[in-house]
Amino acid sequence: MTNPKRGELSLTIGEKTYLCKLTMDAVMRIETNSGKGILKIAQGMQDSDLTMAQMIGILTPALRSSGADVKDRDVGHLIWEAGIADALKCTAELVTFIITGGNEEGNEQAAATT
Repeated sequence: MTNPKRGELSLTIGEKTYLCKLTMDAVMRIETNSGKGILKIAQGMQDSDLTMAQMIGILTPALRSSGADVKDRDVGHLIWEAGIADALKCTAELVTFIITGGNEEGNEQAAATT
């Protein structure tokens, strides 16, 4: 069971589920990897402006926060195996969680915009 107030989020990509524990460091790594702030990332997703490299850069720190020893190429392989649509859904869930802090009402509103 996850506790959103502690930054815990369960992410499923393909057939694998990761119990992520997002920290400020993980969020900063996501922003650094994508070259954008988290709100710009969400806006880019809404505008269909997200590259595969950015998706990998967003997912890798989150999956690492679960304790998984994954590298960018491993996450790229996960995305390829799961399919782009599944990976986009996972990425959107992650970005929404970061913005709303796991608040259920906020998640519904943010999901409507991504």
